[in-house]
Amino acid sequence: MRYYYLLLSIILISCDNTIYENYYSFHNNGWHTDSAITLSYIILDTNKTYSLSLKIRHTVDYEFRNLFVFLEDRNKDTVEIILANKNGKWLGEGISDIREFEYVFDNQRSFIRQGGYSVKLEQAMRYGEEAKREVLEHVLDIGLIVSE
Repeated sequence: MRYYYLLLSIILISCDNTIYENYYSFHNNGWHTDSAITLSYIILDTNKTYSLSLKIRHTVDYEFRNLFVFLEDRNKDTVEIILANKNGKWLGEGISDIREFEYVFDNQRSFIRQGGYSVKLEQAMRYGEEAKREVLEHVLDIGLIVSE
């Protein structure tokens, strides 16, 4: 029976096509509005297509059902990431008071050259009359995942 679990673990690990995964952790449970995050990665095989996604870790005390970010990759765009449904149920996975949500922003990316690439992120939340949200509380980490 022990060998069955070992074999199953090896199979599950070998099915993971992630070539890059890195996280930026926010100190003091908040993402400050002027904190730009750059996550860099390297592409070695230009014959494949890749999926690029963001993974957001937040607490259940996060006060919004969405997260707006300025995402700068090939282009700069404002992206809305829905973290909870209209009834307030969190869409991410997790136990206790931490949730983790993956947002795929490009699932068929091809690269014409080998080398280094990066994604720059800034939080773009606004609330009511506020021009910007100075500190977005209860966001713990944001990560970039590149997979085949």
